[in-house]
Amino acid sequence: MKKIIFIFSVLLFTNLAISQTNSVVLKDGTGTIISQHNTIQSAYDAIPSTVTQSYTIEILSDYNGSLEVFPITFGAKSGTSATNRITLRPALGNSGEVISGNSTSGILVLSDADFIIIDGRPGGVGNAPDLKIENLATTGTNSNTIALTNGATNNIIRFVHAVNNTQNTAGPRTIVLLTSTTVGNSNNIITRCKIEGGRSGVGIAGSTTIPNDSNTISNCEIFNWGYAGVWLVSGAMNTNIDSCKIYQTVGVNNTIVSGIIMSTMSGATYNIRKNWIYDLQSTSTSTSTVIRGIYAASPNAGSIFNVQNNMVSNTLDNLNVQTVTGIEFLGSNAYTANIYYNTIRIGGNHTGGTSGATTSAGIRIGASALTLNMKNNICINYRTGGNVNHIGFALVSTTGTLNIDYNCYYANGTNSFHAYWGTTGYNNLSDYKAAASPNEQNTVFNNVTLVSATNLHLTGASVGDTNLKGTPIAGITTDFDNDLRHPIAPYKGADEVNIPLFHKKNETSSFNYNLYQNYPNPFNPTTAIKFSLAKGGLVTLKVYDVLGREVAELLNNNLNAGEHNIVFNAFDLPSGIYFYRLVAGTFSQTKQMILLK
Repeated sequence: MKKIIFIFSVLLFTNLAISQTNSVVLKDGTGTIISQHNTIQSAYDAIPSTVTQSYTIEILSDYNGSLEVFPITFGAKSGTSATNRITLRPALGNSGEVISGNSTSGILVLSDADFIIIDGRPGGVGNAPDLKIENLATTGTNSNTIALTNGATNNIIRFVHAVNNTQNTAGPRTIVLLTSTTVGNSNNIITRCKIEGGRSGVGIAGSTTIPNDSNTISNCEIFNWGYAGVWLVSGAMNTNIDSCKIYQTVGVNNTIVSGIIMSTMSGATYNIRKNWIYDLQSTSTSTSTVIRGIYAASPNAGSIFNVQNNMVSNTLDNLNVQTVTGIEFLGSNAYTANIYYNTIRIGGNHTGGTSGATTSAGIRIGASALTLNMKNNICINYRTGGNVNHIGFALVSTTGTLNIDYNCYYANGTNSFHAYWGTTGYNNLSDYKAAASPNEQNTVFNNVTLVSATNLHLTGASVGDTNLKGTPIAGITTDFDNDLRHPIAPYKGADEVNIPLFHKKNETSSFNYNLYQNYPNPFNPTTAIKFSLAKGGLVTLKVYDVLGREVAELLNNNLNAGEHNIVFNAFDLPSGIYFYRLVAGTFSQTKQMILLK
């Protein structure tokens, strides 16, 4: 019997070894195979210590990782550059490849390695994450999945599905930039990845003397972590977080949950743009639990935050949670927050809480020396319950330098206030403007119709609602979806709808006759046509095709002098060039537009 077991064990080991043999190839810069290897580690080690060309390590379909010793470590190679990169990826046709192990030291470590590309696409082709890199460990403070350390710079991690199973363990992250002793882990890019689990999805550490500088996280799906989707620990400098989807489908027992949480450095700039954060949650029953979308607790003096075009939705009940906010900035140091064009929705049923406390808010600012530039935001709070306050916008401290205007706030739950200025809550807009003057003179208290609790695009009556007319912000020309902002009358919030906003002027105003170019142009299928009249009277506005045939009559009415706006819906017309003609008394003008379906 022992002999049979021995033979079976030998056969099993032999099969595993055979399946791993020559399952990794090393290619030179021309794509020619240089050598074959049993492990990713041996392929990397075969690259010369001084690099004079690019190299590609490709994982073949019979790779199973059984011979790898984790962590796989990519060390320093001199001569690497933007043209002499080293790439790790699955071979073309090898879809669904997995690198996994149970390691308290991580799975893949880039240690002082520069210009490395970890590309999850087979053959580097495609537009979706494919290669899965997973750490099966559930404990251990260094049980990261992918780590950059000791001065790893100019690396790119893209199209990788990185998984970590330490949501309940303090310390590890799915992808982490660690501290270094010589130079920081800087100028790295993490893009178009699925980042699942971990105490934090992405963590960027460093130190005040050796910071991790100018790193970017973009277009990533970050989900089901324990503490934070992205955690900028002290030592993270000049960081970009752009166009990421950050959410949870399950919570863990944690009292602090944030989509993005930041501890910052003096003089650094943090760009938080076009991120979609929603359904943050915790299973904790503690009454001190806090849920925050974008959060900076105590930024260092001189730091700058550009928080723009984000959608944040925190609408779950979350048991006995103490605080729920969309965007929150605190601290006593002098720093700058530029908060523009964000849409925040807060909801859920609240239990408990301290009587009269600000428990939920779309945006909450409690920083005493802050320079706050805050315009064109939408804050909607439907949260209800508890003997606490639910607020659209809460400015707890009114000191500092404030430039706040053109926002939209609304709250309708128990003990709700549309806005809080200092220690007073307001539901009357005139009273609020008086308290906030000279700020907030163009802000409104107005409900907004959104697509759903998590999809915060405008819909219904909010499309074309002139209460949502904002003010142009220099340098911000696109919205959450990268659609162009209107140059004169942009929408408040993250979503720029293609129906422009114009206020009609009254009869006593001074106008010339004018027909403006339609917007947008080209269009599909709706566009807006703006015109002005010097005098009231009969006005016709008609649309013609290139043969001169009338295809639509948009207007045949008496109108007052002033500016007017007509929406043309060409849903039943084919793509092509059309002309629209305005006739008012002796004035007539024609312009061209393009329907592009």
